[in-house]
Amino acid sequence: MTVAMQQPGCTAVQFVQSVLNVPIESSIGCAMSSARELFIEQMGLFSQTEGAPRIAGQILGYLIVEGAPRTLTQMTQALKISKGSASTNARLLEQRGLVHRVSALGQRQDGFAAVDEPGLHTLSIMAERFRASADAIETIAVDFPDDEAAARGRVENLARFHRESAQFLDEWRARLCGRRKPAHNIYKEE
Repeated sequence: MTVAMQQPGCTAVQFVQSVLNVPIESSIGCAMSSARELFIEQMGLFSQTEGAPRIAGQILGYLIVEGAPRTLTQMTQALKISKGSASTNARLLEQRGLVHRVSALGQRQDGFAAVDEPGLHTLSIMAERFRASADAIETIAVDFPDDEAAARGRVENLARFHRESAQFLDEWRARLCGRRKPAHNIYKEE
């Protein structure tokens, strides 16, 4: 198997285009020309891989790179999506705790902004899911009769895996939080 290596001075977009030997087309219908666009598109692909809408990932990517609240109108223009799609997916991201709504006095439209640390928030969500699974599995395991002790043991092992995974994710998140630089204003222009 041949592994392509990015050459010094070559942008990520140029590298990916050279490996594929074609211009990268984004789902918004234009040739991608910047790392910003590539990141937004990649976030959409990550989202789709996880079973969520691609547009939700693109909106999250857009809000991360923008670093400031954006209205649905701004999202529709930047990502070339319908206002309904922007609204549906922004609300989905809000429900999942990855973005929050921002209201400004005198403005008719709310804005949406990415949470400060979406990756850390994702670890919290994953840990909570593992913990809930462990609780459910443990509750079921105790109801196995004595004559099914082997089956109960396998179910208890699965519950233990989920519980330990939740603990691992909590510890990993805490460790990452300890390494973070002090929070700064993420909405301040660079």
